[in-house]
Amino acid sequence: MRRGLIETFVWTIKKIVTKLHNSTRNQYNILMDTSRKNRIIKITIRVVCSIVIITALLVAAAFFWPATSKQLQSSSSEKLSYNDAIAAANRTVSEDTSNTDVRPECRSIIKTHGKKTAKAVMMIHGVSACPQQFADLGDTFFNAGYNVYIPRVPSHGLTDNKRHGEITIPAMAQFMNSGTSIISGLGDETGVVGLSGGANMATWITQYNSQTISRALLLSPFYQPSASETPSWKIPLLRNLYGRNILPDSFTGSNLSYRALGKYIIIAKNYKSDLKVPGLKYVGVVTSENDTAIDKNLAVNIPKQMAAASGAKFQYYSIPASFGIGHDIVALNQDEVKKHAAKLYPFYLNMYEGKDVKLEAN
Repeated sequence: MRRGLIETFVWTIKKIVTKLHNSTRNQYNILMDTSRKNRIIKITIRVVCSIVIITALLVAAAFFWPATSKQLQSSSSEKLSYNDAIAAANRTVSEDTSNTDVRPECRSIIKTHGKKTAKAVMMIHGVSACPQQFADLGDTFFNAGYNVYIPRVPSHGLTDNKRHGEITIPAMAQFMNSGTSIISGLGDETGVVGLSGGANMATWITQYNSQTISRALLLSPFYQPSASETPSWKIPLLRNLYGRNILPDSFTGSNLSYRALGKYIIIAKNYKSDLKVPGLKYVGVVTSENDTAIDKNLAVNIPKQMAAASGAKFQYYSIPASFGIGHDIVALNQDEVKKHAAKLYPFYLNMYEGKDVKLEAN
């Protein structure tokens, strides 16, 4: 009986110990589960907070980051002699020729009469385009006695055309300054013609090089996309998040880089506040009624204000819709431009020279 009691006691103790062990383990598991859940909750909260903070910073960067850039607040161009200007232009052409990434038709172009002429002009192509865009119009000016320089914008005209999105603000500033230096030595009177983003660059060059540039012809100037292309509230996103390379590049339906477009918008935000250019004689603007890509109010008003502030003559002409021409109003690879080139090219020359002209009705 004692043995039975002892066995019963031992069995009871074992049962109690087992219950206590199981209870402790359950409580431990509960505690561990609670601890794990707490850790998961804490991690989740941290991740959410991080996302909120990053989003807030991106929004702040997009809407409040100043658009000014030190490289775009002044010009470092210099006056060159004819010989030095030709040497610099030939180096540029040679570099393009030796660079296998540059398409042959997209190399920089220099057309001279073998000496410094009375008038010289620099022509700057648009976003994602290349000097070929201006090759034929350049001939029109050359045949009228001009020395003509058509440089390739950095990162443009490459075998992989999407690489134009790799362009940087320092490279754009250096391009505009070096181009201005070269054109300074090619003619007694010098000016600039630009299309789209090239017209934006031409405006900056005119702004900061009053001792060199006396006239400008701005064709379909791109200072900002039209509202139908990009709503106004998205412009800061395009300018700061893409233009500052914060977001990875993306492309429009016509394969224009968002990063590149953002940088051209930054250039326009770095014009002089008063737009005044001492010595500027003339500013002409031509757009097309069919162009839906650009903000036409800015395309006209910025050059008009620059001319008014500088005491320069201003002319504006809008190509009628009946011509069927869109944003690119220069290149002969555009069927409607090619169709009307015999009218358009002399018209552009006359517009550049400040003559009171208009296109004959189509």
